[in-house]
Amino acid sequence: MSRRPAPAIAWKPFFDDANVASARLRAFVPCRYMKEAGWRCEIFEPKNAGSYELVIFQKAYDEKSIALAESLRGRGAKTVFDLCDNHFYNPDNLPELRERAERLGRMIRAVDTVSVSTPELAKWIDGGAVVIDDAIDLPRSNAVRGALQRLQERLRNIRSSRPLRLVWYGGAGSENPPFGLIDLPRAFPHLEALNAQTPIELTVISNSEELFRKYVAKVSFPARYFEWRLDTFAQIFRRQDVCIIPVAVNPFTACKTNNRLVLSLLMGVPVIADPIPSYEEFRDFVLFSDWPNSLRTYAAHPELRRQHVRAGQRYLQSKYNKQRVVSQWSALFEQMLGPERGRA
Repeated sequence: MSRRPAPAIAWKPFFDDANVASARLRAFVPCRYMKEAGWRCEIFEPKNAGSYELVIFQKAYDEKSIALAESLRGRGAKTVFDLCDNHFYNPDNLPELRERAERLGRMIRAVDTVSVSTPELAKWIDGGAVVIDDAIDLPRSNAVRGALQRLQERLRNIRSSRPLRLVWYGGAGSENPPFGLIDLPRAFPHLEALNAQTPIELTVISNSEELFRKYVAKVSFPARYFEWRLDTFAQIFRRQDVCIIPVAVNPFTACKTNNRLVLSLLMGVPVIADPIPSYEEFRDFVLFSDWPNSLRTYAAHPELRRQHVRAGQRYLQSKYNKQRVVSQWSALFEQMLGPERGRA
């Protein structure tokens, strides 16, 4: 008896653009990994909608996506809604965020299963959710660039009088709910104090120069802005000495993933951060809070920075690897489609 063909599976990201972090880490990269692992996957194509047996709506819950999910489910296809941000949180009870949360609830009711990026976010989903980590998307660098970076590191050790290079990176965020660049000024008093003893400079890599000017313009130390681009990020980021991630913890930021901390360590840059639940497992390789002491410690001890990076990289490479992504998504696919309907 011939085996049925492998099921056709599609990711439908809200932003059909791999430059958008959430789409890249929760749709484009997992789709590529799953195809390489033998699953029949693609990014959603409207012309193929009738052939899909499973569709993952990655943060897509506009009216058209809700209607499509209901239509797919009506004809017997399986549907998943994948969420990586707490879009229920509305601290000032804004009407537009109330409408968004209502629409989000309708989408959740329209699908068979919900997947989320963190256990903390799963607590906000009535009926529960499957937790699937962000994929790790390490920007590639060739051997020549790696050799140059090692040379630059040696030169940095020799030129100890140069400023300590601090970096903040990520989506610019918003004021409601508050996250992103709005959190950066929390660290400024400590950075100003450090700068009085040890010269520093700050690099911000983000997607809003306007918000950079709003929140960062008045610091006394040198600060510069780079627009986040997939093709330039690695080159800029790897020149930095320490990544800083100040976070005002609230129901939105508490649900955030570990991807900024993880990517920084994998790219060789140690981290000082305010702890959120997804960061806790990295306590052995990250300095948490206590900003005055943490900044002074890393400024004075470059070898400790290197030790933390090396230990963090070993841990991450053993746990947060491509196989973990494939394993988590495969388990969900098999749960929904049946273990016999597997890979090609």
